[in-house]
Amino acid sequence: MEDEKPDGPGDGVVFPAEAPAEPAVPAAAETETLPPAVPMPETAASPARDPAPRVERSRSPRPNMLERREPLFRDTGGYRLRLDPPDLARLRELPGSKEKTDRELGEQFFDAHSERLTGAVADDVPPPAELRVVVDPFSRQAFLALGKTIRGIVSF
Repeated sequence: MEDEKPDGPGDGVVFPAEAPAEPAVPAAAETETLPPAVPMPETAASPARDPAPRVERSRSPRPNMLERREPLFRDTGGYRLRLDPPDLARLRELPGSKEKTDRELGEQFFDAHSERLTGAVADDVPPPAELRVVVDPFSRQAFLALGKTIRGIVSF
């Protein structure tokens, strides 16, 4: 009697592998080719040159083409009024400021308004005191500041 083994998966028979699933990309994509790479031209190395000899010259200072950015002060009524450079620049927004420097505009502003400015703080701030004048040309107001506190407002 021969040992018979039942036919089944364990009988040593090898089944062919399942066919792979179809690719998600169409077959035409497989045959698509990329454009050829453009070769980079070879550059010839430039011959090394000796640097030109440096001429020693005495350097003069650069000319000062800008206006000095210093505050403008006016002493009046026991107070010292100060217009800082940003506030001087804001005066350019006022009518009649064409062809004038910031300093000229500040002098004209103090000439016209210094008495009113000191009068606005006379009851609140005892002299002597230094007050910063902050100008808002759009609302046409000047704010008088002692330290970081606004002590008076004058319309002009």
